[in-house]
Order: sequence, then C-alpha cells, then structure tokens
Amino acid sequence: MSSADVILRNGIALMGDELREQSFGSLVVRDGIITEVTSEQVTADGTPELELNGAFVLPGLIDCHVHFDLAAHPAPFLHWDRAPLVRSMTCFHNGLLALRAGITSVRDLGSVDRMTLDYALQVNSGQLLGPRVVAAGRPITMTGGHCADYGRIADGPDDVRLAVREQLAAGAGVVKLMATGGISSPGNPGLPQLGVPELAAGIEEAHKAGVLVAAHAHAPQGISNAIEAGVDTIEHAAFADEENYKQMIAAGVTLVPTVTALNPIADGIGIPKATVEKSLKAREIYRASTAKAIAAGVLIAAGTDAGTAFNPIGGLLDELIMYVERGMSTTEALRAGTVTAGTLVGRVGEDVRVGVVTVGARADLLITEQDPRAGLEVLRRPAHVVVGGRQVDLGWVERTLDETEAVLAEPPA
Repeated sequence: MSSADVILRNGIALMGDELREQSFGSLVVRDGIITEVTSEQVTADGTPELELNGAFVLPGLIDCHVHFDLAAHPAPFLHWDRAPLVRSMTCFHNGLLALRAGITSVRDLGSVDRMTLDYALQVNSGQLLGPRVVAAGRPITMTGGHCADYGRIADGPDDVRLAVREQLAAGAGVVKLMATGGISSPGNPGLPQLGVPELAAGIEEAHKAGVLVAAHAHAPQGISNAIEAGVDTIEHAAFADEENYKQMIAAGVTLVPTVTALNPIADGIGIPKATVEKSLKAREIYRASTAKAIAAGVLIAAGTDAGTAFNPIGGLLDELIMYVERGMSTTEALRAGTVTAGTLVGRVGEDVRVGVVTVGARADLLITEQDPRAGLEVLRRPAHVVVGGRQVDLGWVERTLDETEAVLAEPPA
C-alpha cells in the first residue's frame, strides 16, 4: 500500500458541511488525516506531493446502500450460492469499481454470511485496497419475510435481540432490519413485517454498542413502525406518504432512497417475472415519492442498492443526478453523497469525521478538473482519488478490473 501522507498543491477545496469553496496552496495529509489547509506552500520534507493546477477537491463519494457480495446478475441472490473464492474476488472487484467511481466509503447492508465483514476487516485495516466499508453482516428478518432465504430469521423481541448481538459479535458496524416486504423477493412490499417491539429490541441492542440501524421499509405502516421503534435510517421508502415524511423529519431519521435501483429492470432480460412485475408497477411511484421527500425537506443520504439486478457497483452518480432531476440543487445532491452520507458510516461518538474536507477529517478525497457544483457529470471519471490519505493508482485499478472481470460473469444456467 502507498503512504498515507500526501500534500496536495494549488487546488480549490469544497470545505466543510456546506462545501464552501477555498483555494489553497497546500492541503496536508498525515497518517490519513487532513492536518492543514493553507494558502502557504508547506515544506514537503520527503512527503509525496500532488500538483493540482487549480483542480477541485471534494470529499470522496459515499454509497450508503450496497451489496458488495453480489454481482448485479439478473437473479442476484443466486450469487450467494457460488464458491467462496468467487464471492471473495467479487468483493475485491466491487471495491475497485467503487474507487474508480470516486466512492471512498460504503455501507454494505446485507450478505448471506460474514463474507463482507471479513472483506471490511481487510480493507479497513489497510491490508487490501478498497473503499472504507461499514458492513451489516446478515440482515435480520422474520420467518417468511424479505430475504428470509438468506438473512438471519428472528421471531419475537428476544430473538431479534440475539440476532443483533450475533452480527455485532461478528464485527458488524451497522445493523439491518426488515420492516416491510421487498420488491426483489417474494411477497408484498407494502406489508409490514418485523413489528414495533421486535424492531425496538434490535435497535436498543445496536445502540448500546454505538451502532446505527437501517430499516428496509417501503410502505407507510412499516416506515411508521421503524420510526416509532427508534431507527436511524429508512431504506427505499418507495410508497411513503406525507405523514411518513413528517415523521422522519420530527424524529431526525435519514432517508436512503436507492431510487435508481429499479431503472434497469425490464422484461425479457432474465430477471424473475414476479420481480419485473413489482418493479415496473413501483418505478414511477418510487420516483415521485423521492421527489416528494426532497420537497418536504427530509434529510437524504445517497445510496444505490448496488449489486442487485443489472445495478453494478459504481452507479452513485446516477442516483445523485436523479435527485437533481427531482428537485435538489447540485450542491444539495453532492451533500447527500458526501456530508450527510458521512454521518452514517461512522460509529456513534467516533472522533474522526468522514465525508467532509476539513482539518481533522479522514482524507477520503475526490479530485475533478472542473467544479462539480456546476454540473455533476464531471464526477463520471475522477482525475484523482485519495482513500485514507493514499493516492489510488487509477491506471492500476483499471487494469486489475480488466483482469478480474470474469469473476463477475453470470454462472452457467
């Protein structure tokens, strides 16, 4: 791995929570932390330097809802039946896809076992190149619930509490609970699943450990149940109503819409028929719901549900663009994918901030030749990416992706 020390020279940083423009002569990173942003030319003393010539430095993007242990196949969950070597290489490949797209942190919200927890341990310790990963381990669901074939089935508050403890003991940095049915699994996505006492028990257990809780929740009753139980984030909310938005705002709950996940769904491309029917029925409602959430002032963090059918890792920019198309300014969309998202990928009480460019923050940085506030498309291929103070060799990433592409191939029928 390269050094976690670097000095960026002569650029324009988008600083702090408001992405305020600040020209600098030196942006200094020591041990992966931003230690100084100054107009002066700080002496290098052997520290690696990167000349920016007026390029823009913003926080690295954060995708708050991914599945690194999936490969965007038409029937994605079948990937979990593949050999452990293929699945581990898929995690590695997906991490490089993320870095190529300027994504420097992710929340992984569910795998069939501890695969993404092990991957997160290797990446977060600096042993393996990839974005910082906060992983949930197994999602927690009820008997017959969303992802029951792959998640940790738990019935009743005590069993949910135990299930949460199991994920925390395995290294989970976030907990995922299923509050409604799903679109990509059998059943009705509008029906509530884990109830308030079950959700509250799981949330209490996670919060004791300083870990945030995400609730998969598409429809009004399940969303209300999760908020009443004290959840931190609502995932998806395709069928949310105005009362749900008021509840989110009053409770300080963040919404992670993942609205672009349904964009590629179509008939005749191998996706299960039931999933296609539910997806096409929900797609326009989902887009309209996200626009209503934006208009209502709900706090939004960006996520993609990447790994699901024809939805590969690295598509966060398209999610941000959809937010702009539905009412956000470009700066607000950038904040959804950096500043706000950053509050969801750290443990409660953690000192080092993520998702901002400021002294004392983790040096996860995305560098573009033009100002992204003037048009998000400049983020399509970053000029440079820095993760934990280490400059990513994007040429090496591209070559390695070419070499490992075959591992993501759909298995033979």
